[in-house]
Amino acid sequence: MAFQAKSVSCKHCNGRVICERLDIKDYVAVRALRTANTMRLRKKAIVNAALWAEQIDIEGRLTGDAISLGAIHVKRKAQIRGNLRARTLSVEEGASLVGEMRIGRRHIPEWEREVADGAGDR
Repeated sequence: MAFQAKSVSCKHCNGRVICERLDIKDYVAVRALRTANTMRLRKKAIVNAALWAEQIDIEGRLTGDAISLGAIHVKRKAQIRGNLRARTLSVEEGASLVGEMRIGRRHIPEWEREVADGAGDR
């Protein structure tokens, strides 16, 4: 029988990182939500938290910053008040965004570390 970790410690900040896909459907108010997988905020989700995930799909409301190591997809009825950082960003017509957006490979945390270590241009 194989066992899988439900969470691990981040090697950079020692914070708890969930390994499972997060599917948020309701109200959530926490300091931060992190997953090493995909995170989805459904239409009725109201999230007050900083988000960190491999990919983030937003259909509901987010108040807080979001960092994706891959893509952030903002659906047409999404409402976001916070800063976004991701490798790529897609925004459907009708979405509401208030905040700074830093999009591109150089703006994700792992890329910043690689540049500092001299490995970013490889």
